Amino acid sequence: MKLFLASFARAFRLWLETFAAPWTEGRSVAGSLLVILLWPLFWGLQLLHWVGFVLDEILFRGWRKVEVHKPLFVLGPPRSGTTHLHHVLSLDETTTTFRTWECLFGLSVTGRMLLLGLGRLDRLLGRPFGRAGAWLGRRLLADMDDVHPFALDAPEEDFLALMPAMQCFILVVAFPRARWLWRTARLDESADLREREKIMRFYRACVQKHMYVFGRGKRFLSKNASFSGMAESLLQTFPDARIVSTTRDPKKTVPSQLSAIEPGLEAVGFRRVPADLRDRLIDQLLYYYLHLECLARSRPERVVVIDNDALRDDLEHVVAAAFETLDLEISTQFAAALKQAGTRSRGFASGHKYTLEEYGLSEQMIEQRFAPVYRRRAFGRKAAERPVLEAGNDG
Repeated sequence: MKLFLASFARAFRLWLETFAAPWTEGRSVAGSLLVILLWPLFWGLQLLHWVGFVLDEILFRGWRKVEVHKPLFVLGPPRSGTTHLHHVLSLDETTTTFRTWECLFGLSVTGRMLLLGLGRLDRLLGRPFGRAGAWLGRRLLADMDDVHPFALDAPEEDFLALMPAMQCFILVVAFPRARWLWRTARLDESADLREREKIMRFYRACVQKHMYVFGRGKRFLSKNASFSGMAESLLQTFPDARIVSTTRDPKKTVPSQLSAIEPGLEAVGFRRVPADLRDRLIDQLLYYYLHLECLARSRPERVVVIDNDALRDDLEHVVAAAFETLDLEISTQFAAALKQAGTRSRGFASGHKYTLEEYGLSEQMIEQRFAPVYRRRAFGRKAAERPVLEAGNDG
């Protein structure tokens, strides 16, 4: 109840602050009006999740008894290959992972059961609603395919599970001044113990509800770039968890991340990426790199780091090496799927185009800002020759 009341208060505060955004944040009036009009609808959807959580305590209390054994988390700086790796690992039939439709519409057990029932009815009718949804998704989100492929039944980042609690970091695109979102992004160091435990209890409950419906006898698989700042909290919350982290040259991740959020910023009234937000996101990326490297060195049996170039060109080998380091088995089915995925991955080139200069940056500026990262790790060909760098490897 306390978390619900706190999330409702934060949502209402964000809505009120948007009225002054054209003057306090430099947004356009049109973008601010869009947020003002759509935010109550968005929060209404979050209220449906909370209603589902209440109904779970009446109808499906068994979710509380679900144990989450040896979950595997895919972390890493945004735009470093986390989505690619997540999709590959989700090919393993012994794992289960959140799908987009769950994150958006069915976080509760009650919501999942209702939507699964409606899905069965839709199939009996010849999938009219399924086809309409797919058509609408193609029309609205086709331009995002090169940035982040989107489909309702595709594996997705379950940081969206934190949306009802108003702790989902993606909200900074619409509300860059929300201080608690930046704290969540650095949960391991910026939040006090009470706040960390509150957020992680909520997230663990969401995982248990997913496992209650889909995960009996399976290993939970999660991908969350923005959870890189709470990796330590994840290891504490799930004592036998493993983390596979991706990494990539900051000269590529920085402009890619800024380009990825630019459409969202434009939609909510920003003409370009504000300089203060750009710099704060760069600092956040630097923290992700260093925090994950530190964990990989202190807990080599639980955390490994994979270079994105090696992941692309030698996927089968680097995943096998990571699983061996983490003491995870590769089933016969997954080994075959991994081989096919490796063939498709080799030499892949994204259609997402961007440059540092678009955002007032240069390679020299990135090299200076990320000097601690470059001192610890090589990128490009050298990294591809040593795809899995463990603790003690200074790269």
